[in-house]
Amino acid sequence: MIKQNKIIFGFSIVLCLALSTGGPVGCARMGVNMSGPMISDMMGKVADTGNPRLAKEGLAGQVLLITALTEMSPDNLRLLKECAFAYCSYGLFVEDEDPEYAKTLYATGKEYGLRALKQNSRFAKGLQKGKKISELTDILGKKYTGALCWAGLNGGLLLTLNLDDPGALMEMADIVAMVKRSIALNENYYYGVCKIFLGAYYSMIPSYLDEDGGEENARKMFQEARKSSDGKFLLVDLFEAKFLATTIDDEALFEKRLNHILSSPSDEPKGVRLINELTKIKAQYYLNRQEELF
Repeated sequence: MIKQNKIIFGFSIVLCLALSTGGPVGCARMGVNMSGPMISDMMGKVADTGNPRLAKEGLAGQVLLITALTEMSPDNLRLLKECAFAYCSYGLFVEDEDPEYAKTLYATGKEYGLRALKQNSRFAKGLQKGKKISELTDILGKKYTGALCWAGLNGGLLLTLNLDDPGALMEMADIVAMVKRSIALNENYYYGVCKIFLGAYYSMIPSYLDEDGGEENARKMFQEARKSSDGKFLLVDLFEAKFLATTIDDEALFEKRLNHILSSPSDEPKGVRLINELTKIKAQYYLNRQEELF
C-alpha cells in the first residue's frame, strides 16, 4: 500500500509541476506527455493490488487525476486509452450497486476511447463524412488495439444496462466492429477480454438476428477467452454465468462458474489481480440473488 501511495503522490507532483510551469500551454502539455508511461505504470500497479476496498475508495481520485492529465494533452493517444480503461474499470466496480452512475462512467469511457481512435486522421475524416464506425475499423492498425478494446467494452457494457432502449441497441454494430477489430489485431489483448465480451454478446443475441449469436458460439467464445489466460482471468467465468447461464436457464452452469471463481486464486495473471478480486465479490453477489435471476 505504501508503494501504491508513493506512485499516486508522484503523479500528483507531475500534475502540479505541469500546472505551475508559468510558460506556454505547450510546456505544460509536454510535461504531461512525458508522464504518459508513468500513468500506464500507475494503472498497472493499481490493477495488481489485492485490496478491492482500498482500490475502490481510491479509484475515483485516480480517475479524476488521469482525466485531468488527459485534458491537458487532449490528443495523446496513450492517455486517452488509459482514460477509457480507467472509466471501464470503475464502472465494473459500481454497476451492481449504482447502475445509473455506471452508465455515466461507461459513456465517458467510450468517448475517451473514440477520441483515441480519432487520432487516426483517416478514421476521423471518415466519421466527419458521415460513415459509421463499423465501416472504418479496418483502417486502424496495431497501435489502436487498446483503444478499440476499451471503446468497444465501455459501449458494450453501457448497452447491457440499456437493453430496454432501442436507440442504444442501434449502436451494437459499431461496438461489435471495434471489439472484433481489436481481436484481429491482438486476440489475446488483456487476456482475451474482448472475447469475453463477445461471449456475452452472443449469449444475448439469437442466431436469427446475428449469425454469430446463440448458445453454441457463446460457449466457443468463452472457451477461447479462457485459453488466453489458462483460465486464470476470472472475469470469463463471471460473464459466462451472468450472461450465458441466465439466458439459457442453466442454474448448474451458473453455480459451477461462480463457485469456481470463489475457490480460485486471484494473483495470476499479472495485472488483473484487482479485477479477479472484484470478480469474486460480484460472484458472491450473483449467487446471493440466484432466485431473482432464474
